[in-house]
Amino acid sequence: MNKKEIERYFKVRLKELQCILKDGSPWGFLCAAAFLDCLSKLVYGEDRKRKGYKDFIKNYLSKINPSYASFTYRNREKDLPEQLYHVFRCGIVHQFSLVPDPQSRRSGGRSQSIVLCHRKESKRRNLSHLSQYSSGEISDAAVLVAEDFCKDLKSVVKLIFSSQAKEIEPKITQNMKAWVKKYPPIKGGF
Repeated sequence: MNKKEIERYFKVRLKELQCILKDGSPWGFLCAAAFLDCLSKLVYGEDRKRKGYKDFIKNYLSKINPSYASFTYRNREKDLPEQLYHVFRCGIVHQFSLVPDPQSRRSGGRSQSIVLCHRKESKRRNLSHLSQYSSGEISDAAVLVAEDFCKDLKSVVKLIFSSQAKEIEPKITQNMKAWVKKYPPIKGGF
């Protein structure tokens, strides 16, 4: 696949994700966590595990919205990339929960440091994307609003296929080609 074909492929997947994220269920967030994981491997051309995911948040997603890198929890921690990996990505993908497993806790994941909602609920409860949240059992969390998160993902896809991406990762085009050669994307009449 050439760069244009790779870009087209990921833009189609993003449109599918947009539809899923609008349905009001947690499934869209699970898909978004996996999509971010895939994008991190794509831009680096390899699976850098947790470091790659966190670096992708810091190096790319924070270019779209600086709060991904600068968000400050009530406990004064500025570790949203770590929470997005350990609680959001690992928690939702492996446990379908926002409570990290023991391994993720040992690595810095904090229970329910992320809360998820959709536009309808965010308006009703006056919650904004990437704002602080505290209520009931949840004392210190960052809010992810599905529709806003999806806009950020759309912008980050646009960024990684732009010339500006080479400023972040000079070998991004070669990395992308190497990754899809080794792990070709799903194609066909699924």
